Amino acid sequence: MWTAVVAASMLVVTACSSSTPATNTVSAATSGAGASSSAAPAASSSAAGASSSAAAGSSGAAGASSSAAPAGSSSAPAVDDGSWKGKSVTIWAQAKPDVMSPLGSSTQGNDEVVKVLQDTLAAAGNDGSLIPRLATKWEQAPDAKSFTVTLADQKWSDGTPLTPDDVLFTFNTYANPAVKAPLGSQLTPIEGYDAVKAGTAKTLSGLTKVGTDQVKFTLTSPDSGFMFLVLAGLYYILPEHALKDVDPSTLLSSPLWAKPGGVPGLGPFVMTANLPGQRVEFKRNPNFRTPAHFETLIESLVTQDVATQQLSSGEMDATLVAPTDVASAQGFSGVTLSKNDSPGFDRYTVNIRKPYLQNKLVRQAFLTAIDRAGIIASIYSGQASPDNTSFLAKGVDTSGLDTYAYDPAKAKDLLKQANWDPNQPIQIVEANNNAQRASVDQVVLKNLQDIGVKATIKVIDQAQVTATLAGDYDIFLYGGGNYIVDPVVDVPILSCATIFPAGANLPGYCNKDLDALFDKAKATADPKERMDFFSQAAKIENADVPMLWIARPQRTYALSSKITGGFAGGEGMSNAVISIADWTVK
Repeated sequence: MWTAVVAASMLVVTACSSSTPATNTVSAATSGAGASSSAAPAASSSAAGASSSAAAGSSGAAGASSSAAPAGSSSAPAVDDGSWKGKSVTIWAQAKPDVMSPLGSSTQGNDEVVKVLQDTLAAAGNDGSLIPRLATKWEQAPDAKSFTVTLADQKWSDGTPLTPDDVLFTFNTYANPAVKAPLGSQLTPIEGYDAVKAGTAKTLSGLTKVGTDQVKFTLTSPDSGFMFLVLAGLYYILPEHALKDVDPSTLLSSPLWAKPGGVPGLGPFVMTANLPGQRVEFKRNPNFRTPAHFETLIESLVTQDVATQQLSSGEMDATLVAPTDVASAQGFSGVTLSKNDSPGFDRYTVNIRKPYLQNKLVRQAFLTAIDRAGIIASIYSGQASPDNTSFLAKGVDTSGLDTYAYDPAKAKDLLKQANWDPNQPIQIVEANNNAQRASVDQVVLKNLQDIGVKATIKVIDQAQVTATLAGDYDIFLYGGGNYIVDPVVDVPILSCATIFPAGANLPGYCNKDLDALFDKAKATADPKERMDFFSQAAKIENADVPMLWIARPQRTYALSSKITGGFAGGEGMSNAVISIADWTVK
C-alpha cells in the first residue's frame, strides 16, 4: 500500500489572526505520539487551543513559537522497574518493505519499520496536532525568513548523544543531489540550496548551529509555511557519526538499513532480525527518551484477513481491520476496536507523463465513470466519505467544486470530446496482498470498460511499487497522508518542482497557475489571504483532476487484550506505531 510522501502535520497552537508577531505555547504532551483523542495528545488539551486551520508557522502568523515536552517524555525520568521484561507484541506488517531507508520513498512497508527505528523532529497527528518528538521547541522569526528548533536531550541507540551536528548532517544529506532523496526537492527555500544542487557547495549555508542544542534555518525569502513542512515532513534525523563516511550516492539504497544493527537509531526499538517476506523483529531501545513498556516487537507480514483472524487465536495483537471485517472482529473475545477518520484519502495516481492521459477531459471522464458512491457503500461498508480535491484542511473553501457524480453517459461524451482512441489500453497497476484495494480495482476496471476504455489490471509485488511508480504505469490506487490541518502539505504532491521521483508529485502534474498561487500563499502573512490563495488552488486542481479521488475512509484497528492502553491510530499501521512507546502491555 503506497502512502503519500508527506504525512504532514500540525502545530498544537492557535495562530494569531493578524500578521503581528505571536507567541504560542502548548502544554506538554501527556501521551507521547498519539494521534487520536483517546491517546490524549497535546492537541486535546484546553491549553493548546488548537484548531485544524491554525497551524503556527504555516498560518501566516509570523514569529510563532511553540514548546512542549517531547512525545513520551515526562517531567522526571521514569524508574525502570523491569516490568517490561519478557513482554512481546506482534502487529500486522501492512505491506512488504524494500530498502527500509528513511531517505527513500514513503511506503507503508518501509514506514512501519523506519518509524520504530528512527525519529523525526515532530510527528503528525490526525487530530490537528504537531506532536513534539526530537524537537522540544520551535520559533519562527517575525519576518518568516528564519526559524530555530531546540532539540531534546536524547541518545542514539548505540549510546552516542544526539547533537545539532546530526540535524545539519541530515538536511545536508537530503539536499545532496547525489543522494536522490525524494524529500530533498522540498528544501529549496533554505539559503544555499541552489548551490548544493548545482554542486558548487556541499552544505546548506542557511543551516547553522546555535549553542549546544539548537539549529537555525535561514530562508532565501519569507515563507510562512516552510517550518511546518520541516517539522512534519518525515525528515528522519540521521546519525552523522555512523554515516558520514558512506558514499552519498549509495546511501539511500544501502543494505545497512535492512541489516540488524546496521545503523543506530533514535526510535523506541532496534532491529534484531529481518526475514524478508515474513517478518521483522525488534527489541526495546533502552536509550529512547521513555523506553517502551515491552521487550520485543514483531511485525508479521500476512494478508489482512489472516491478521484479523489471528487476533482470535492470540497470534496477533494489533491490526488494521478491513471495513467488511469489522462486524466479525467485534465478536472476537477480548478484542477491542479503535476507530478514527483518516487524515488522508484513497486515490488513483494518473501518470500524466503518458501523452494519452495529458488531456484533462480524459481524466474527468475516468472520474465521472467511477461509481464512487457504490464503492463507499459496498467495499468501504459506508465507512468513508466522498472527496473531490486533495485540499482537506479547514479554511480552504471547496464550495462549488465539481463533484464528478457517477454518470457513464457523460463520461463517454467527455472521452468523445477528448478524441479518445478506443484501442488505447489502460493498465491499472495493483499491489498484491491488499484485498480492499483489489476490490476497488475490480469495480473501477468494469466502470472504465463500460465507457469503452480498454482497461486491464496488472498485479505487482508490494516491494515493486516504488520502482513501478518511477517508470511505466497508467493508474495506481494508493492512500495515506495527513492533509486535514494546513494546505501547505498539498504543495509537495501537486507542485511542478516536486514531480516523482524527485518529490511526492506522483502523477507528474504541473500547472504554472497553481504554482503561482502556492508562491503567493507562502509569501503572505495574512491568514485570510493565504487561505484564499489555497481555495483558488483547490478549484484549479479539481478541474484538472491530476488524480482520481475515491474516498476519505474511516480506519478501524483491532487490539488484543494484551494491549491495555496508549494506542493511537491514524492512516495505517505506519501511523499507529508512532505511539508504540506509549502502549501499555500486560
